[in-house]
Amino acid sequence: MNELEFFIIMIVILILEEFIFTNTRYFWLGGIIPFLGTIGIIYILVESQNIQFQDYLIAAIGIIVLLIMWGDGHERYSKRIKKQKNRMFEQDLMNEKRKK
Repeated sequence: MNELEFFIIMIVILILEEFIFTNTRYFWLGGIIPFLGTIGIIYILVESQNIQFQDYLIAAIGIIVLLIMWGDGHERYSKRIKKQKNRMFEQDLMNEKRKK
């Protein structure tokens, strides 16, 4: 697998993570990709022969980005649910007023 294929696959996985996995009521589902990504990053660091400080820094940034995406997606889900509940509450109030 060359670098272009790798980056295309990573972009597709990150898009799936951002818009599908983290945007559900199951908080743990959004954690699958960050968990697997963290395991993969740690595996690559352990198996590498010549590791420099910048490699650790890039790995830490990668893990942080995955976790931020997970948290951001869950926050979007929570806001969407709150909006839906508010709309339902407003509709219930409007229906109550119409009945009177």
